[in-house]
Amino acid sequence: MTQRGLLASPAVLCPFAPRISPHAGAVQRWSLQWATRHGLLERPGARAAFARARFANLMARAHPDAGEAELRLATAWLISIFVLDDLLERALVRDPEPAQAAVTEVVRLLRDQQPAPILSTALGRPLASALREVWRRTEPRVGPAWRERFVAHVADYLAGTLWEAGNRAADRPPLLEEYGRMRHHSAATDMFFDLIEPMHGIELPQPLLDDPDFVTARRTAGTVIGIFNDLISWPKEAAIGDHHNIVFAFQHERRLPLPDAVAAAVAEHDERMLEFQVARDRLETRYWDDRTAVIGIGDLVHWIRGNVDWSMESGRYAAAEPPAQRPHAD
Repeated sequence: MTQRGLLASPAVLCPFAPRISPHAGAVQRWSLQWATRHGLLERPGARAAFARARFANLMARAHPDAGEAELRLATAWLISIFVLDDLLERALVRDPEPAQAAVTEVVRLLRDQQPAPILSTALGRPLASALREVWRRTEPRVGPAWRERFVAHVADYLAGTLWEAGNRAADRPPLLEEYGRMRHHSAATDMFFDLIEPMHGIELPQPLLDDPDFVTARRTAGTVIGIFNDLISWPKEAAIGDHHNIVFAFQHERRLPLPDAVAAAVAEHDERMLEFQVARDRLETRYWDDRTAVIGIGDLVHWIRGNVDWSMESGRYAAAEPPAQRPHAD
């Protein structure tokens, strides 16, 4: 019997209604053409795996009110980051120097558009070309302050992936506090939350970005998404000996049996969800008549719920039984 077979599916708190853009099907068809054109689906079985993943559905759920062109751009970003993540996690983990070179050149590309020729060597020409295109299409939609914030969040994400790669190479299980802190970076939620703005033709004002409740809402939304992903992916990670999962962090640090470690992760998820709801409710009370703020806050909700629904329908997690959802706190 597998480890998964010993457990019932944990129920997680998710009180938000599902939504999806009417453009989801069209963007999914476009995304297959786009990924093919950039040479991202050359490996055997890659096209079938890509179709099962349904990347466009995640963006259509995270931004249900965005236009089709915007969803195409968001989906191209998602595909590029998933390909980059897989590259850093698998192909480059055995040799840290190419991984560091890849990270350095991606940040250089986003900061000054003049990456060294090693970008294509480190990432491969298809992925380098895809990243150049999505950035070229994004830049005209945003201002300098947004670009600076976004690039900083991309750099944080890349630092998180390098941290994970180093741990894998050393077979080092991370401590719980360290894992929670670095998982926030490696999950890439901050950079994708930034993309809410060009998806709707807005830029969030600095007072809102600095608002303690908005800071809390973004942080807890990212944590909820990361924990949920861990809850549905831990069987696959257990099978390959990957320690980077909150379930394993609870298990190792607190010496918990696996079912208790899963329950601890569910409890942490639900606590952060409640924290998000409190911050969101405060924000909506104060900003209810500010369209820009309403969009920025609303798509955080769509991201949380959309990630749940996409995870259940995506082939990325086919080997895992998704957690059930509780619509309300017990």
